Amino acid sequence: MKRFRGVALAVVLVLVTASCSRSGSPAAETAASNSPASAAASGGGATAVANGGFGDLTKVCSPGESGGAAKTATDKGVTASDIHIATVTDKGFPGRAGLNKEMVDTTTAFAAWCNDHGGILGRKVVVDDRDAKLTDYNAVVTASCEEDFAMVGGGAVFDDGDNGQRVQCGLPNVAGYVVTPTARVAALQVQPLPNPVYQFAGGPLKAIDRISPGAFQAVSVPTGSIKTTQIVRDATVEAIGIEGGKTVDSPEYSPLGEDNWSPFVTGLKDKGAKSMIMVGEPENLALFEKAMSTDGFYPDVIMETPNFYDKKLTDTGGDAIKNTYVYTGFIPFENASQNKATQDYLDIMKQYNPSGKVASLGLQSASAFLLFAKAATDCGADLTRTCLMDKAKAVTKWTGGGLHGETNPGANTPTPCFVILKASASGFTYDQAATAPNQGMFNCDPSNVTELHNDYGVPRNAP
Repeated sequence: MKRFRGVALAVVLVLVTASCSRSGSPAAETAASNSPASAAASGGGATAVANGGFGDLTKVCSPGESGGAAKTATDKGVTASDIHIATVTDKGFPGRAGLNKEMVDTTTAFAAWCNDHGGILGRKVVVDDRDAKLTDYNAVVTASCEEDFAMVGGGAVFDDGDNGQRVQCGLPNVAGYVVTPTARVAALQVQPLPNPVYQFAGGPLKAIDRISPGAFQAVSVPTGSIKTTQIVRDATVEAIGIEGGKTVDSPEYSPLGEDNWSPFVTGLKDKGAKSMIMVGEPENLALFEKAMSTDGFYPDVIMETPNFYDKKLTDTGGDAIKNTYVYTGFIPFENASQNKATQDYLDIMKQYNPSGKVASLGLQSASAFLLFAKAATDCGADLTRTCLMDKAKAVTKWTGGGLHGETNPGANTPTPCFVILKASASGFTYDQAATAPNQGMFNCDPSNVTELHNDYGVPRNAP
């Protein structure tokens, strides 16, 4: 069990590194409970959410014409009155209780909200909670094949298991995230936030020199010593070189964490590292930075992937958190008052699942649910798995109603858009200078997506 716990802690970071965060957002709880917009929605305010819309999307859910167009069962998991969807998490894993629980909490809230406004053309959405518990992904797929219309808004750490069975049984996956290269190229799948194997979020790398000129020429990329995170490390190192940077070191540490991070600080100093991109978890980075504080050495820039957008980093590290930045493809929770879709997400969670976990990974599930709802509605009353995939793959411009930068789910193309947040003991704040925005809060330069050339073990042109 200890080995699996360490693997889970390390592997979770690669969920969708262009846009997700693994666990609790630093501002989500206060934003959800204290904002005026949230209070209005909870009382049935006149927002688009109250009319079945979300963000800049209108009529996401509705009863259809004449109070409901659905009359008969049309496919597995679809009856005249219901549509069963599966949301997969690893929340029952004993080594990390509640792992990714925010995903099923989000789809549960969004289904309740959708049903409150007529469902999908009169059919109610029923969320089947599929807990893979880290090691039971194959069993979850087996059950879902028999009972569900589609998998929606979920993800599992060890998702390289039975995608063959899922495809064979015809079960679509509108994924909240996918992790392993095998899963990322699987068929019968649409990602609202694509995470292709051979494309990398290179824009934030170039921001390193905006923060500290010259720091991109001396990058250290430490990683946990397991295969999945090593693949992420290798892709990061390749992207650094393509974007004109130089990696001076790529040390490996135990995925369980280190009892003493001081030797790694010494390694940074000895290699002359001016910047660092740690492939790992917020808690380990916090302990690493505590060692930096004790030893009196920090890289000029610590640039981290979206899973580090987590209060565990700032709570654990406290005043030791310095020179640290995190990028994300979503409008931050801290800026919800400036972005309707982010606030709508918080309002729906507050009203329809007030005890549910509010976290950044839930935003990915929300985007997946909304894409599913749009595609299912476009199919009309004759809802089939084939139609769902056809309609979802026809979507070429997608922001989840304004939750995140524009993606192309149909072509599996990730967003070039990102924002950069600066981390400190007090939390996270939007850093405009580091972001260099050119589209609202986002930097959306098309060159921000880096094409990788090395072989990562799966076909380059897979569906």
